[in-house]
Amino acid sequence: MLYRRRPGRADDVPPEALIGKGVRFVQRIYRLRVIGLGIGFFCVAAGFLQHPVAWPLWLGLFAHGYVWPHLARYWALRSAIPYRAERRNLIIDAAVGGFWIAALNGNLVPSAVILSMLSMDNIAAGGLRLFMRGLYASLIACALGWWLLDAHFLPQSDLATILACLPMMALYPLALGKSTYEMSKKLAERSRQFEIVSQTDGLTRLFNRRYWESLLMAEFAQRSQGDAGPQQAFLLLLDLDHFKSINDTHGHLIGDEVLRNFARLLRGALRAADLIGRYGGEEFVVILRDLTQDEALRLSQRLVETARAADDENNLYGCTVSAGLVPFSHDMEAHFVWLQRADHAMYCAKESGRDRLVVWEASLARRNTAA
Repeated sequence: MLYRRRPGRADDVPPEALIGKGVRFVQRIYRLRVIGLGIGFFCVAAGFLQHPVAWPLWLGLFAHGYVWPHLARYWALRSAIPYRAERRNLIIDAAVGGFWIAALNGNLVPSAVILSMLSMDNIAAGGLRLFMRGLYASLIACALGWWLLDAHFLPQSDLATILACLPMMALYPLALGKSTYEMSKKLAERSRQFEIVSQTDGLTRLFNRRYWESLLMAEFAQRSQGDAGPQQAFLLLLDLDHFKSINDTHGHLIGDEVLRNFARLLRGALRAADLIGRYGGEEFVVILRDLTQDEALRLSQRLVETARAADDENNLYGCTVSAGLVPFSHDMEAHFVWLQRADHAMYCAKESGRDRLVVWEASLARRNTAA
């Protein structure tokens, strides 16, 4: 069979998941079919005038050019899986095109135009597999039509036939190119959206741990090579105090609201250049870039104070913040050492009574800044 379904594979999408899929594909092919068959009518009609044919062929040509596009669209949209139905319609297009080649007695120019345009459709819609199926359908239909019509090979094309084929050769590739370009733009936008989703924590809309850690590795590598300019970079690790009691007392929905509110607070208080991520649970991390020690200290301390005084918009339900701040240092052999120091400083803040900032110093002396 020309349209035999390939053998199933373990990773195939189950048929029930495909139900209703492909409506936009049907609409895109419908627009191309209306243009292509509408213009193609004149291409084949010129060949019929060069070598006159019986009236049923004229009637069939008119129906194929101006009725079939609408019928094919209706048929595909009424199918359980419009995408598969439209691929079937493309095979039918190829078969009918092969029949017209036979009806034209192999008239060279319109036959070449028909075959090339149908092949462009199939390879654009389904790649080499659909192209080959369409080619087989065209050859079989051409052979059958040649036998039914008792055709004779008359390849010469007169000037009128050639001129009638020019609009098809000029306009249809433009329509197909425009459709392909629009589809590629949509795919690029979809790819960009998927990339954003893969980088983002679903609850807080901050960078997720995996992506944020890749940014930390890049920042560490840049600083280690001395390519980041004269100002410093700092790693800030923040933990919401008593967050577990929020979940236990108010439930996880309120806990999620607290996390979203704190993420909003961070976005509002930090600069666009700062890279904010959710590290896990109620822990958040920030790469503070290109600022001095005093600026980083003031910015971090302000975050602790803002969390303590959270208003109705950024309600943290009584949670405060313990934070650890660590400057970049060339004595760190890897990015995870930076994280370990920030984690150490943050736990020092916890042990010192919470609701405060601790700055990790190279001398390992810890300075507690009471909030």
